[in-house]
Amino acid sequence: MTTHDVTTEVLVTSAGASGRGRTTLLRLSWREADPLAVTLLITPHPDHPSLPRGRWVVLRDFLRYGLEEPTGDGDVRIRPDTRAGLVHLTLARDGPPCRVNILHSVLRQFLTATEVVVPTGEEASSAAIDALLERLLRR
Repeated sequence: MTTHDVTTEVLVTSAGASGRGRTTLLRLSWREADPLAVTLLITPHPDHPSLPRGRWVVLRDFLRYGLEEPTGDGDVRIRPDTRAGLVHLTLARDGPPCRVNILHSVLRQFLTATEVVVPTGEEASSAAIDALLERLLRR
């Protein structure tokens, strides 16, 4: 069986004019074996305690809805900013929440790539439900 996973990495912050060479990446990962979920991973490079980091899981549908309207009431809140062409993500964690922006077009392309593999409405296979239950029970 061939699986088709989709991953996108986005630079969300950089050192800019400071010249310190630090960057923070947002990685969006979707797995065909778990088509309901998208993993968001924030990683600083090089690792530094003052830069945000963490891992969150959000429903693919929530990201899709977040392209057009504010969505989410848990650890991941999504708000579109159509004038700026951005989607704002607020990610709960210990301490202050992590706030990142992603280009609307990048998020839409990522979601489109996942939907080519498993279209919206086709996620409800028994394997997808098993994967969701397994993830929820691990929390």
